Amino acid sequence: MPLEMEAVVRAFDLRVEGDGAGATWTGHVGDSDVTAVHIGMGPALTRQATRRLLDTAAPGHRRVDHVMIAGICGGLHPELAVGTLVNPEVVVDHTSGATYRHTPPGAEPLVGKLVTTEGVNLDVGLSRRFFDEGCYAVDMETSAVAEVCEAHGCDWSVYRCIGDRYFDGLLDARLVALSHPDGSADVAAVKRLLEEEPDLLPKLQQLSHDSTRAARLAAEAAVRGCRALDG
Repeated sequence: MPLEMEAVVRAFDLRVEGDGAGATWTGHVGDSDVTAVHIGMGPALTRQATRRLLDTAAPGHRRVDHVMIAGICGGLHPELAVGTLVNPEVVVDHTSGATYRHTPPGAEPLVGKLVTTEGVNLDVGLSRRFFDEGCYAVDMETSAVAEVCEAHGCDWSVYRCIGDRYFDGLLDARLVALSHPDGSADVAAVKRLLEEEPDLLPKLQQLSHDSTRAARLAAEAAVRGCRALDG
């Protein structure tokens, strides 16, 4: 989402190149050249963006040694607070059942699983089942990154921080519908909803605060991972 990209750009101190859909952000961390791209929401857009990133025949291609995905996720573990960094041992694709072993740079401990779904999951029963199967968090992109990277023989790692938890009751279908496919907010729809239901404002403010903080913490963790590549 745009707020996740903003957090990455700030944490890595990147500068923009180009504009529109083809924009990239570049910079340096330690011994690494860094390029950031916006992928949008969901596995399909993520696969497309990751394939473009690794396409050696693309004009202006830059060799990629390691792909990192950083941003927010939904919490499934009742003892993990909003703002907690989830560093999974395994990433699971819910649709296919495929699993990917996570081997990030650095020495931060690996715990539990991260499950990737096709869309925002609002099914309480399914969320509970995910947790029973050892999943600590859920997102919509990471397994797609792992899938494409492993097919191309490229290392990858994930940096996800809990931005909301289904059992806190902040997120519902009305709020999910306020986002465009790229993760940006439909401002007009937000205004209309708040005019109809002004009591939703505190919930939206809390979600915005928590998501922004989680995105920042995830981006900072990605910077630490990038520095660990120097070792």
